[in-house]
Amino acid sequence: MQHKPDGFIETAAAVELAARTHAERAPDGQVRGEVEATVHPLPPQVDLATGGAAADRLEKRTHLDEGNYRITLTNYGNGLGEVGWSFIPAKKPIKAGKGMSENREENEDRSVRRARSRLRRLILSTQADHLLTLTYRENVTDFDQACNDLNKFVRIVKGKLPGWIYIAVAEQQKRGAWHWHMAVRGRQDVVLLREVWRHVVGEGNIDVNPPKGKGKYRLLGLVKYLGKYLAKGFQEGNRELNARRFRASLGIAIPCTVIPLPADQRTNASGYAVQMLKANVGEVGYVWLAEDRPAGWACSWR
Repeated sequence: MQHKPDGFIETAAAVELAARTHAERAPDGQVRGEVEATVHPLPPQVDLATGGAAADRLEKRTHLDEGNYRITLTNYGNGLGEVGWSFIPAKKPIKAGKGMSENREENEDRSVRRARSRLRRLILSTQADHLLTLTYRENVTDFDQACNDLNKFVRIVKGKLPGWIYIAVAEQQKRGAWHWHMAVRGRQDVVLLREVWRHVVGEGNIDVNPPKGKGKYRLLGLVKYLGKYLAKGFQEGNRELNARRFRASLGIAIPCTVIPLPADQRTNASGYAVQMLKANVGEVGYVWLAEDRPAGWACSWR
């Protein structure tokens, strides 16, 4: 099953690009770093794939304005990685005041995608592979109370388990009650977690389960599951709560590296970025090319 970020469109150019890059093999010896990942440069003889006519048109158009491409490669290890690229113009566009933009709906969609992207990067960086759910018996509809309860729970657990990490997403049930879905790493001390949660909220319960699948597919299943609830909250909930709908342990290192684009590849940024993903992670599973601007994203999974 192909895992595609919400709102991404698979254009004909992207299909062509994915097909052309998928046939090549990557060199061995990929290295995953904690903050700065080691990047393997492309061999000189590699024939870089192009992004198709649409991408080529967009990339040539950027020559009318001064600026640079930004390519960011993230290698999570175990065959999981992603790369994103976009053209950053030297002249920054004038932004409308808060709440005054004519493209409010488009901007909100972009906010959801950014939040889901951040969530995905945190889960994959921590190798979180279990789902912890915290629920109330009472009908707790006050979001501030739910946040305070989570903070107390996390503080106590980390005092007993210093290396414990989490990524949490809030969900509101039909009856109005809040509860928390949390991505955690490895087997959990269920007795301890239940004891702490009940100490904080009185009557409540916890549940710990691994998502379906094995290895990297378990991690991707967790990304999809929590991403679904995050998007649901943005679409159906109070906009004022959007910035607080998910939270995570402090200090999670995301193994990303900014890759400079060679001058002779300026009209082939998409092809170069995808080839860098192939060379460092091992495969290309999905490619997305923006139709309205010189930008795109690719990942190693389908």
